[in-house]
Amino acid sequence: MDNNNNHTAPRLAEVLLLWFLKEELAEEVLGDLEEKFHYTAVHRSVLRAKVNYWYQVFQYLRPFAIKNYRSNNSKLNIMYQHNFKISLRNILRNKGYSLINLGGLTVSLTVVILIGLWTYDELSFNSYHSNMDNISQVMMAYHSPGEDIKVGSSLPPALGTLLKDNYSNYFDEVAMIRSRPEERIFTSDKGHFTESGYFMQPAGAKIFSLNMLKGDINGLKDMHSILISETLAKKLFGDKNPLDQSITMDGNTNLVVAGIYQDLPHNTSFSNASYFAPLDLYIHGWSDLTAWDNYFIHTYVQTKPNVKQSTVSSLIKELMLPHTDEESGKRYLFLLPMDKWHLHSEFENGQPVNGKRLKFVWLFGAAAIFILALACINFMNLSTAAAERRAKEIGIRKSLGSLRMQLMSQFLIESSLLAFLSFLSALIIATLVLPWFNNIAVKEITLPVSNPWFWSFGIGLSLITGLLSGTYPALYLSALHPIKSLRGGFNAGRKGVLFRKTLVIFQFTISILLISGTILVYQQIQHAKDRPSGYSKANLLVIPKRSGEMYGKYQTFRTELKKSGAVMEVGEANYPITNTLGNNNGFDWDGKSPSFDPSFNTIVVNYDYGKTIDWEITEGRDFTSDLPSDVSKSVIITESAKRLMGFDKAVSKELRFSRDYFGGNRFTIVGVVKDMIKGDPFQAPRPAIMFLTDHELPFMFVRLTPELHIAEALTRMETVVKGIAPSAPFNYNFIDEEYGAKFRAEERAGKLVSIFAILAIFISCLGMFGLVSFITEKRTKEIGIRKVLGASLSNLWRTLSLNFIYPVIIACLIASPIAYYIFSNWLHSYDYKIEISWWVFGISGMAAIAITIITVSYRTIKAALLNPIKNLQSE
Repeated sequence: MDNNNNHTAPRLAEVLLLWFLKEELAEEVLGDLEEKFHYTAVHRSVLRAKVNYWYQVFQYLRPFAIKNYRSNNSKLNIMYQHNFKISLRNILRNKGYSLINLGGLTVSLTVVILIGLWTYDELSFNSYHSNMDNISQVMMAYHSPGEDIKVGSSLPPALGTLLKDNYSNYFDEVAMIRSRPEERIFTSDKGHFTESGYFMQPAGAKIFSLNMLKGDINGLKDMHSILISETLAKKLFGDKNPLDQSITMDGNTNLVVAGIYQDLPHNTSFSNASYFAPLDLYIHGWSDLTAWDNYFIHTYVQTKPNVKQSTVSSLIKELMLPHTDEESGKRYLFLLPMDKWHLHSEFENGQPVNGKRLKFVWLFGAAAIFILALACINFMNLSTAAAERRAKEIGIRKSLGSLRMQLMSQFLIESSLLAFLSFLSALIIATLVLPWFNNIAVKEITLPVSNPWFWSFGIGLSLITGLLSGTYPALYLSALHPIKSLRGGFNAGRKGVLFRKTLVIFQFTISILLISGTILVYQQIQHAKDRPSGYSKANLLVIPKRSGEMYGKYQTFRTELKKSGAVMEVGEANYPITNTLGNNNGFDWDGKSPSFDPSFNTIVVNYDYGKTIDWEITEGRDFTSDLPSDVSKSVIITESAKRLMGFDKAVSKELRFSRDYFGGNRFTIVGVVKDMIKGDPFQAPRPAIMFLTDHELPFMFVRLTPELHIAEALTRMETVVKGIAPSAPFNYNFIDEEYGAKFRAEERAGKLVSIFAILAIFISCLGMFGLVSFITEKRTKEIGIRKVLGASLSNLWRTLSLNFIYPVIIACLIASPIAYYIFSNWLHSYDYKIEISWWVFGISGMAAIAITIITVSYRTIKAALLNPIKNLQSE
């Protein structure tokens, strides 16, 4: 059995207990709770011990145990103490009513806490970096003739060199980084590890303020050095000191560990970086830092403290113009501050727009506010519906001299106490569900219990919730006429009933909006998943050539893999099929306007690529080894490229390129294939041109034999790979999994929206159940009279239920056009999208009505089945 004696009782619960518990009881109570905690932790579980501890603390929220906060001669303190006791007694006396309110507020506050933490995580992105206010990325807006203005981040290395040499008066640091993370294989005595990281100049470590646990922050000055994360260091060396140790990258490059940095937080732009290697190592032998004709670099700058980033943007705006020709269009530079990288980095026609991430922040923030509003509405509805119960109490208190403000304070204290208890309950639930929430949201959020701002926000939130919930009931109840209240002739009147119905309509309008949103998000995701991809994803995998030992052996790999019986076909390309890397403009063809210079996704493939991925040829033929002239002379284009070029028939047409490509610049189109969805599956496909080469390429695609079990096929493949390249790790990725990852953001949004919809319906129905309970209790005698006069169960159900169903029907009519407007705007950001059908709102409305009928029916049928004699005897 584990030793649980080292565990301590919940500190927050102990602080709460000492805050309200009488001092003379504190020592004895704490001792008993501590003893009970350790006993439960040892014999049951630590979680159960903590839950029980919280339960016992709340048990002491009773008048006999609460401190006397009264100051001498302070009538105000006496009044508030009295109101607090009365409020607590009312909550305990009306358990059903209190539990409904407590349940609704607890659920809504839990959602607010979780969404609040998620939103803070999004808004504080990159705040880990100490120089955040002065860090920017150099961006480029370019306008190719015939196209909209586009904004990109990939730049030539010569630009970074120019900024560093000629603009040092404005920058403390300038650093260039490879424009995308690189997956590399690192080898040590512990084995082979595939890790993602960046090739970066030494100044990058300072710009991003890497927290060096060991070694030198300037360690990347040596071309054969590397900085690794704390996690990667443990993988490679275990408990051994990694500093100055040697590791092998991709089986052919030896590097010395110059430093170990603390893992970057999840909410940073470089959180996926397990290593930083020198940029000089990456470009060694094929490029240099003075090249203007190759765009593969991201450039980051740290401006001096007294320099405005907008000023620098103006100064560097036209630096690219002397190094670009008119045919490729004008290119202008600007700085994008770090605080805009995450939520404000999307552009349309050169202008910043609200991107998906920012829309999700608004969506989830609005959902949290609305769900909290639903719980507050429940409190208002139930409080005003219960007015008759408290009418005599109010009449007596007014007759004894209570002022309206005193009565209002009583009701506000009651609502605030309930809200505070709900907040404490919500904290416990949020703590328990946070790991599950992190898993859905792909976050690493923790509850910041040591942060005073968190508690200030939480207490302020509970206070605001209490005031929002209680203000209207306080005004309503404190205005009751004392004489009518004491006579028992109180009637809420048409205005009160109308107000409650209005609140119910608002509740179900929100619920129906969220139900509609859930259906539409699911439809949009499924619509994109069902979209033809232009190639067959099933049983297709890609093997990146991470080791130099794998090059020069393609035909051997192909022959042996097919001989193993595990593989049907093997082909190669210079890029993975699930991204749109590799883009060029500068193409010309007969009939093209000189001012039209579109960009194409350019891919280099071998003879076997097409039949391996199973692309669909719609015109012409595939590349063939029977025609050696295909190499460097023939191309295959996609249907979208054919449309862009304006060809009715593309085969045999000539393409001319502005620079040599594999030794030539004139190509003949020999085939057209269906568009391949390589990038965002919700957007239009990029027009693509496939070039043929007989050289080996870095990505090998393998089509598995479908009759063979995947595990057996992979085992046979590994045997072949190890036999041909013994030191090369056997790394692979399934294409269908990589393609499926493109839907993760929308799937997460769909899950969260569906959860919000369920919670909204739950809270609304919880309030509806309480409201029905009050109304049926009020109409007990009427039900008895109707039954005596021969009313059937169905007649009674219809009489009692229809008044609650009508508001939901009205909510359906209000919610439908609002939902259509909201989600039409949401779908506007997608090129490939569904058409919104009327039945979506019909199903949403019917679902809300059905749930309402079930909720209402349970209570009304129960009331209708009561003995009418007992009903008529009741007062």
